[in-house]
Amino acid sequence: METGLATGALPRIWWLGTGFASSMPFHAAGTHTAGSTENAFDRVISSYTPSIKALGHARQRARATANAHGSLLIATMPTTPGSGDPRDPQKPSDLPGVMEETNLITGAGRHLPTQRLDSPSVEQVVGSLKSCCIAHFSCHGYTDHRDPSNSGLILQSCEAGLAAQDRLTVRRVSELSLAGARLAYLSACSTAENKAARLADEVIHVVSGFQVAGFPHVVGCLWPSIDRVCVEVASRFYSSLLGPGNSGWDDRAVASSLREAVMAVRATEMGMPLAWAQFVHYGA
Repeated sequence: METGLATGALPRIWWLGTGFASSMPFHAAGTHTAGSTENAFDRVISSYTPSIKALGHARQRARATANAHGSLLIATMPTTPGSGDPRDPQKPSDLPGVMEETNLITGAGRHLPTQRLDSPSVEQVVGSLKSCCIAHFSCHGYTDHRDPSNSGLILQSCEAGLAAQDRLTVRRVSELSLAGARLAYLSACSTAENKAARLADEVIHVVSGFQVAGFPHVVGCLWPSIDRVCVEVASRFYSSLLGPGNSGWDDRAVASSLREAVMAVRATEMGMPLAWAQFVHYGA
């Protein structure tokens, strides 16, 4: 645990679960009722790490990229090939809030050069990741319960003039080495989830894949999210992190900005923790 950097500041804490506990929302532990402060949100600024070694590596990467100058990459998938039943991962539902989310993020980061990819292929995204310092994905995620390395973000390819699903897998992301990467925000379902029983201790999921690729900070979700909540959390997060008066940001600011964004949603959805407790920060 890291104590506050100023008098009265909340301490930071890194949660490290093992086995099936690696997917538990420790940051949301406690009593969530009006006026109560008997919960982790009100007492600490929470982050997660797959291991002590991974945390050390993330901190090293954060120091190395603190002054990196790159673009803000926003990759969006408002519709996905085969859209339909949201309960079927092969046929994801449309995401009507993606455009609003994109516009709000672009406004918050207007001082940064921005790359915007709408319905991109895996190769387009991989090429753009090499020059960005912040990567934001508004799309569906896919979790492979048998082989977590096949989990990923659902993008789009075009074959013979027909759109088809194209998956940016954990395996593919982990093969990248991104020198200027600082923050990846995965506004997608279950990107921090690993349900493969035999690999529960390995913490293999989309978030950890982006960490291996070089991002010292990654925001993801433990379970599926409501579209409108994704929009609000992302908007508040970037407004806090990149808004007026924030000429630069440090490690603490990333975790703190996510906490503030989620707490704003929690205030109006107090009795529905499944709507807001899934958002997590991994890294330095």
